[in-house]
Amino acid sequence: MNLKSIYSLLLALFLMSVVSANNNPKDSLTTTDNKPLRTYTTIRLSTAKPVIDGKLDDDCWKTGEWAGDFTQWIPKEGAKPSQETQFKILYDDKNLYVAIRAFDKEPKKISRKGGRRDLLIGEQAGVNFDSYHDHRTGFEFSVTAAGQKVDLILTNPMEADFNWNAVWYVKTGLEDSAWVAEYEIPLSQLRYSKDKEQVWGMHVWRWIDRLSEESDWEPQSSTSPGMLYLFGELHGIKDLPKSRRIEIMPYTLGKLKTFDKVPQNPFAKNGHSFMGNVGLDAKIGLSSNFTADLTVNPDFGQVESDPSVMNLTAFETLYEEKRPFFLEGSNIFKFELGDANLFYTRRIGHTPVYHPELETNQYIDYPDNTSILSAVKISGKSKNGLAVGILHSLTAGENAQLSTNGIKKDLRVEPLTSYTVGRVQQDFNEGTTVLGGIITSTNRFINDPYLEFQNQNAFTGGVDLLHQWNKKEFYLDAKIIGSTINGSAEAIRNLQLSSARYYQRPDVNYLHYDPTRTQLSGQGGRVKIGKGSKGLWRYSSEFNWRSPGLDLNDIGFMQMADLVSQETEVSYFVNKPVSIFRTYSVAVHQSNNWDYGLNYLYSGLFLTSKFEFLNQWMVSPSVHFRNEGYDNRVLRGGEAMRLPALWEGSLEFHTDMAKKFIISLNATREAAQNENYRNSFVQATVTTIPYNVLKLSASVNYSENMDNLQYVDTKILGTDIKYILAHLNQKTLGATFRVDYNITPEISIQYYGSPFASVGKYSKLKEVTNPRATSYSDRFKLLNTQFVNNSYQVAETNEAPAYSVNNPDFTFNQFRSNLVFRWEYRPGSQLFFVWGNERTGWKNDSNSKVGRAVSDLKDVSPTNIFLIKLSYWFSL
Repeated sequence: MNLKSIYSLLLALFLMSVVSANNNPKDSLTTTDNKPLRTYTTIRLSTAKPVIDGKLDDDCWKTGEWAGDFTQWIPKEGAKPSQETQFKILYDDKNLYVAIRAFDKEPKKISRKGGRRDLLIGEQAGVNFDSYHDHRTGFEFSVTAAGQKVDLILTNPMEADFNWNAVWYVKTGLEDSAWVAEYEIPLSQLRYSKDKEQVWGMHVWRWIDRLSEESDWEPQSSTSPGMLYLFGELHGIKDLPKSRRIEIMPYTLGKLKTFDKVPQNPFAKNGHSFMGNVGLDAKIGLSSNFTADLTVNPDFGQVESDPSVMNLTAFETLYEEKRPFFLEGSNIFKFELGDANLFYTRRIGHTPVYHPELETNQYIDYPDNTSILSAVKISGKSKNGLAVGILHSLTAGENAQLSTNGIKKDLRVEPLTSYTVGRVQQDFNEGTTVLGGIITSTNRFINDPYLEFQNQNAFTGGVDLLHQWNKKEFYLDAKIIGSTINGSAEAIRNLQLSSARYYQRPDVNYLHYDPTRTQLSGQGGRVKIGKGSKGLWRYSSEFNWRSPGLDLNDIGFMQMADLVSQETEVSYFVNKPVSIFRTYSVAVHQSNNWDYGLNYLYSGLFLTSKFEFLNQWMVSPSVHFRNEGYDNRVLRGGEAMRLPALWEGSLEFHTDMAKKFIISLNATREAAQNENYRNSFVQATVTTIPYNVLKLSASVNYSENMDNLQYVDTKILGTDIKYILAHLNQKTLGATFRVDYNITPEISIQYYGSPFASVGKYSKLKEVTNPRATSYSDRFKLLNTQFVNNSYQVAETNEAPAYSVNNPDFTFNQFRSNLVFRWEYRPGSQLFFVWGNERTGWKNDSNSKVGRAVSDLKDVSPTNIFLIKLSYWFSL
């Protein structure tokens, strides 16, 4: 495949976009339907600053201008809101002061439901500042009527990063016919230019829970390319002193771990272990618009456990990041290509990957994760529109402790590793055109030969271009990425044989497996063009490619390389009530897929829809069809196998989310021709709020999976390679229970518990004979087996030797829970008490029923962690 022409086309498109941007200086969208841009002029505080108590009786609130005249966005875009809202903003050299008065003609119906921080629940109101005034980043400070903070970073079109937690002050209160919010927002929490007179973008909004109604000070529209383009402007901030922003948050903790006593194991003979730790987080303002965040010896003990998963595929499971340092500002480093990302923060501090085989009388004390010695993150944006993000982290050379006949020694299980990410983006013409790039490096300092199965140095990079025209109605989004990795022959051999590429596949001529090579490189990209705003129709078409040698997994996430795909999507939505609907949307999506040698694999067609009714119930049915095609991963390194066509239908449903009793349902049904594959999944969730401070939720899910061609093993018998599949019957049962008790906005108790069990029974072992055969039954033959000593003995012909296949049956059960007491005893400073409990069982049989496997968790020995952590925030 000739990629030079693709790169030449992208370069030409970029040059054309820059010329177009320069020739259309007014090609930006800052109003709706050409309405005048709304502006608000604040004044400097001339009295004593307000006492933040939720009572707007301070002298300062008698000065300045009250603004109102909001416009409804949801559900009746452009209509007058059902309730009036007013706000006022003042400032001094250190803070912004905001007052919001949310009038209500039926004050007894004001919803004051409690919730944890950043949970959108009950009545809400807030203000958002685009302090860069670049129409790309908004810092939002919202509050519920119950007084809980909701702070986030907003990016276009309407993406919210709730992981940003600023240090600010707010209280709410009730008046005769309104609820009110009183804010103090330190300017140190924002980033802005050095201009003598500031002009910021501004958005003020209000949510009425019982009506599911949003109204905004500046008119917003669902047909815009992004919320920030429609922000109004905040004027009047002048002569701010040079910002000095130094925030420091040290912490200390103690942790007790309990587990089963094992007398002969020197690491478990007491049944418990204790450790203490100290660390530090800091935020330093390098200038008014650039900030350095750093952490030394961070601890994430209060973070909720990952969900239980039984993964029978060849690919890694993607887990959500939950650690605050890596979550905050993560949008700066985002560089995605579909299901791949150049930066996956869970790589930093992962579980060590070397697991030695233990001999008799050997025991090991293995670390749960790799220690993060330090991490620093620098981010910000210049006055000229250059956004920069740099992150560096150093993880320890991690040791396990190995005991052999009572003699202990340290064993290195993970080398000292350096991770670096750099991201830049330059705006042209007020964000109409954005050109950016990213570079990452992972460098392992490997001194032990047995650790050389890991890559030594891995570098990835990419360039991205977004260009919009015709008032941002149309867009071109293009990305090009590349990677180069070096290491030992063993490390690069592992890359070639991994499920992302399978260089050893015998049916392709464009891959060249070389077990002696010590370097691997690749590239990929995406070009997408479409219509994104103006009107109710949206459409796009895109082309994706990834060469076989591309690999992002040292610091990014990628399941598959070696692919080429084309996708097109057309959607229609309404933004005002129609007939029985508050709103609805319908979309059609098609795709075609090839490998990198342009060998056809399969095509897919999706129909998705979402309907919200006037009573605020929602239903979302969808259907997906994949034609008969080829899967070049199912044999784990063998030929591509022809698989029957597949249908999938799904349904999502929930009742009115504003009520105190909510029911939701998710269901999926998949079925393939020739009875090759069948899967059913259903999940039901019930949520109730018996009191404003208490929220209870219970979710139960069940699935049945039948796969007639589930991979089991590959047998190499001399020069003969046999791919063994089987009929799998798998049943999985799981549940999640949550309790949120929000005593005050600063004090909460949360419980999360999740039992899980999966039972898999394999039968009808078969050998693949002709994976591309037209007839389904000609693609394999059933094996003559006998089950002896927990393995299948395969009897072959006289010429072929007999062999055995280990019994693949399984019963996996697990229970994970967290109980967390959190007290924010002063803004930014917190006290945590945590109890974590885990029970994990595994058996190499399928005799238990899945319900029994869940109940058997009571007999599995638990591991408990009790943790107390104290952090203290202060600024200089």
